[in-house]
Amino acid sequence: MRPAKQDQAHQPTLVSSSVDSHERRVVFAGGTGIELQYPARLVWPSPWIGHIPFALWLVEALRPRVLVELGVHSGNSYCAFLQGVQSLGLTAQCHGIDHWRGDEHSDHYSDDVYAELCAYHDPLYGTFSTLLRATFEEALPYFSDRSIDLLHIDGFHTYDAVAKDFSDWLPKMSARGVVLFHDINVRERDFGVWRFWEEIAERYPTQAFVHSHGLGLAYVGSEPPPASLRTLLAASDPDAIGRIRSYFARLGTSLVDRFARRQAEDIASRVRASEAELDATRAELRRQVEAADSYRLELGNATARVALLEDELTRTKADIAYQIEGAAKLQRELSASRAEAARQAEAAARLQQELFSASRAEASRQAEAVAALEQELSASRAEAARQTESIGALQQQCAAARSELARLSDAARLSRMDTQKATERIALLTEELAAARAEIGPQRSTADATRGSSEERTAQVAALEEQLRRARDQTSEAFAQRERATQLLRQQIATTAALQREVAGFRQNPALTALVNRLATFRHVIPAPVKRYIKNRLLGLRP
Repeated sequence: MRPAKQDQAHQPTLVSSSVDSHERRVVFAGGTGIELQYPARLVWPSPWIGHIPFALWLVEALRPRVLVELGVHSGNSYCAFLQGVQSLGLTAQCHGIDHWRGDEHSDHYSDDVYAELCAYHDPLYGTFSTLLRATFEEALPYFSDRSIDLLHIDGFHTYDAVAKDFSDWLPKMSARGVVLFHDINVRERDFGVWRFWEEIAERYPTQAFVHSHGLGLAYVGSEPPPASLRTLLAASDPDAIGRIRSYFARLGTSLVDRFARRQAEDIASRVRASEAELDATRAELRRQVEAADSYRLELGNATARVALLEDELTRTKADIAYQIEGAAKLQRELSASRAEAARQAEAAARLQQELFSASRAEASRQAEAVAALEQELSASRAEAARQTESIGALQQQCAAARSELARLSDAARLSRMDTQKATERIALLTEELAAARAEIGPQRSTADATRGSSEERTAQVAALEEQLRRARDQTSEAFAQRERATQLLRQQIATTAALQREVAGFRQNPALTALVNRLATFRHVIPAPVKRYIKNRLLGLRP
């Protein structure tokens, strides 16, 4: 918890007017009455506030050269010692030791406590005081043995912790050393200072106060204590001890009451500020309520208008949703149509490419075959023409020979057996040579003139028969070649006719006609030149 705001007044004032100088003289002789000063720093927690007057008195009585406090917390006790040192003008070195994290007895707290204490301590007491942030054990090496005059132990309050702190720091105490123990009158939780204090009281001169959780003083020095401190320690009469305790208790209680009143005043001030803020808030709320009343009628009208607008908005949203749904449906149909058109176009292009490639390949093949056939036919025709010319010449010769044989038939009867074979062959050629008879007439006279002996005529006939045989063989071969060429030509014509029939059937194919009709439906998609090209290629099969 962050400590409450401390009293910044540093000028010493009287603690309480209820304690007069006569009572002080009865309790302690001499002294400046420093215990009557009002402390410059009073913050939370408050238990040590009741012992601040005794702390001021002790500083004046002991006049320590080295002062050490174990367990500073928010600094009520330590700053009281420092105030006394500063007020008396003592030459002293003061050290406040704490880790400033808190414990189970003082509660844990944040670094704000240390930061606030430093902000107050350093400007006022930084010239002779040091705040050492460390554990008690870590701080031990920083102090020489027999150097500390006043040690205040207010750390962890278990028996073991207090016993250890005392045993660790006892060698550091000087020959006039004084040790203070706080909370010797707390007998709850696991506080064990009271039990350790009872052991100390049996070993050293002591004095104890029971108010404000209790404070014990033990003189551990070897030299005689100063006079004022010796008077306090020597008090053994219950009445004297009671007067001393009552004196410091009333001074401390006065401080506690004033601190409580100041805390109450701070709380009351904060409450008044909160009430003022609450009143202002209430006024603002009333103003807002009045404004709300004035707006209520307008709000009702606005609500009606909003209802109308909401109805209209609902209808508009429904119309928009219907339009969006229709647009989405049209978009889906358009997408499907586009996909189908793309698929049909792709199929048509693929079919057109296949048909074009097939027709071109077949046309090329047919053209090559026809060209080859025409070449063969031309060669056959040339050969037939040449053979016809030869046959014509031979027919003329045969006609002349036949006329001559007819006139010499009577003379050649003796040699008929020899020439019978030639006669049979000539008979076979008679029909083929009928056309040439008119041309053989002129040779007949020559044959008659040249008739000689039958042997010569027979020889001539044999020679003519041989020539006729060879001519017939050649003619037969020519006609056979011509027949083969004609047969091949007929086969090519038949193949072409079959291809034409297949093309005609392909043109009448219902699937192709349906495809063409479907392509015709995409007039707005396929450009006119492309459409004409596809139609010509698919229907006309033009190259």
